Amino acid sequence: MVGKIASVLVGTFLSVAVWPAPAPAQIINTNDVDAVCKTATVQTHRNTIVYVDLSSLNPGDKEWGYTILSKLELAPRERVTVLGVNPSNFEVLEVFGSCYPTWTASEIAKLRNERSFWQQLISEDPESQQRDNLQVFNSRLSNSLDKLLAAAKNLSLGKRRDILGGIAVDKNRFTEPNAFYRLIIFTNGSIQDLFETGANEAQMADLLIQKYPASFSGAEVFVFGVTGGERNEALETKEKIFSSFFLRNWAHVRSFTPSLPQQNRSSFSAVKMLTGNFDGGGIQGTVKLSWSTANDETANMWLTFRVGANILYVPVEGGYVCSAADCKVDGRITENVPLLSPTPYFRKDDKLALAGKRGERLTGTLSSETKEVFQQENATQKSEEVKYNLSFGALN
Repeated sequence: MVGKIASVLVGTFLSVAVWPAPAPAQIINTNDVDAVCKTATVQTHRNTIVYVDLSSLNPGDKEWGYTILSKLELAPRERVTVLGVNPSNFEVLEVFGSCYPTWTASEIAKLRNERSFWQQLISEDPESQQRDNLQVFNSRLSNSLDKLLAAAKNLSLGKRRDILGGIAVDKNRFTEPNAFYRLIIFTNGSIQDLFETGANEAQMADLLIQKYPASFSGAEVFVFGVTGGERNEALETKEKIFSSFFLRNWAHVRSFTPSLPQQNRSSFSAVKMLTGNFDGGGIQGTVKLSWSTANDETANMWLTFRVGANILYVPVEGGYVCSAADCKVDGRITENVPLLSPTPYFRKDDKLALAGKRGERLTGTLSSETKEVFQQENATQKSEEVKYNLSFGALN
């Protein structure tokens, strides 16, 4: 209808007088979802990637689709990718890739103010166009889920059934240095691979880690759809395997449940990183501190330790606060690392304390909450409290 009205208006104006050419548009083209995604300023650096285990899709079950359509809680222009995974041959089918085509209230006000008289005549109000764009987005997303259902009907499964291996094969998707990744996985959680008879969860996790190394760039992981499966497997065992696999590959499982928990729509900053060194317990190496913020609060923080060829990823919960002159980090470790080891290098609730002035180094310690001591090689050695000294590059 807008197009017809515009053509009539143009014809009328040209029959009366020479209408001056409109000035080049100063606002972003809001009437095209793809154009909004390509040209708009990034509002959030969170990148949501959804993997659907095709072997877990059952005829008549619509809850997984409803969850993806309505429960992700996307921020303005957040990138979203939806993929289906054949857990037997590791084929990955991308069925959807777009951004969430919405604007903030202040952006809508700015778009309105920048419109010329001509643009007001031939185009919709930005808020009205946003509603249209959302309808297009939801329609495309719904159609993509239908493609996954069709793929599941034609699925051919072998003896292997390993969603983790399939996701690891797709690891090149997690390489943007500034992105904060949110990984949503729909699966019943069953894993079948070349496990030895009687293998426990630690042995299963170790095999998967060795066979399918990857880096998920500090992603937070939400697994939903989990059930006992065909063999009525214990959910706790499945969760340990998933959590250990992802932690060793630089990702943190936030939930492992039948239903997706409440999500957060906050806009996330680009991931920042400081590099430095550490020493403690007779070893030395390099360490990195990386973090992202949401609503000016630290949302995702990691310490990455490297000693020779060995790397340990340590998730941290806490705050990174800077004043005009000083910066301070207070946090605690949220998982044992390695997760299923009887003698982890780092324990849940170990304390991180760092401080420094802007333009100078950030220094501090990572210490044991329970005042443990390092294991000594012989009785003559003096007991040393578990504590690592950390020193990072200058703060800006």
